[in-house]
Amino acid sequence: MMRILVTLLLTALHLIQSSVAISCGGCVDLDEINFQNTVERFPYALVKFDIAFPYGEKHEAFGGFSKAAHKVTKDLLVATVGIKDYGELENKALGERYEVDDKNFPAILLFKGKADEFVRFPSHLDVTLDNLKAFVSSNTPLYIGRDGCIKEFNDALKNYANLKDEDQQKLIDQFEAKLEQFTNPEEQQNAKAYLVFMKKIQDQGYGFVEEETKRLLRLKAGKVTEAKKLELLRKLNILETFRVHKVTKASTDKEEL
Repeated sequence: MMRILVTLLLTALHLIQSSVAISCGGCVDLDEINFQNTVERFPYALVKFDIAFPYGEKHEAFGGFSKAAHKVTKDLLVATVGIKDYGELENKALGERYEVDDKNFPAILLFKGKADEFVRFPSHLDVTLDNLKAFVSSNTPLYIGRDGCIKEFNDALKNYANLKDEDQQKLIDQFEAKLEQFTNPEEQQNAKAYLVFMKKIQDQGYGFVEEETKRLLRLKAGKVTEAKKLELLRKLNILETFRVHKVTKASTDKEEL
């Protein structure tokens, strides 16, 4: 009778966890059998060790990262390992191998081609989409930028707000010439947003970045469609490209008026 009750309890627990678990689009489920062979097939692998049926903001962020990564690279495996602390204790030994237990779930490890070469996601950082992107970008040559951002543009626009007017204009001319290279409508829209912001900053100075950020945030917080929210989010992400730690360029006459 006791065994039957335990079985029923575990089954009920499984059903409850399954009902609240959130899918992770593009993530590969790994276990003790396929873990090493799968991880070592890719130059890099980001693996999340977690409860068997994960849910919540951290898991949603990991799923969002998976979708973003699949858009820009084939060199990164995004995977999950579900560890059970009941029944047959599936993957528990795998968790122990990497010093992962239920006290530090989720544990996220970035592997570099081998199962014994990895970097651990810092425990002091929140598991957010942007932090995951920054973690991978800082530990690999892969670029997984914020939604809407274009790496080539981001690289060229570092410290743009502090450049001389003539140097800003050179970049504007270069980017306008590149517009026709983008055939995807979404990329075209994003590239045009860069140019709009470049011209506004050249004309109005760095103050535009702060004011436009506030304006876009107000719009995003209002009653707008999901499609519009996504468009505004992409513009906000692009606008962050122009942020500088210190403004060294002298104010323009227009700003002083």
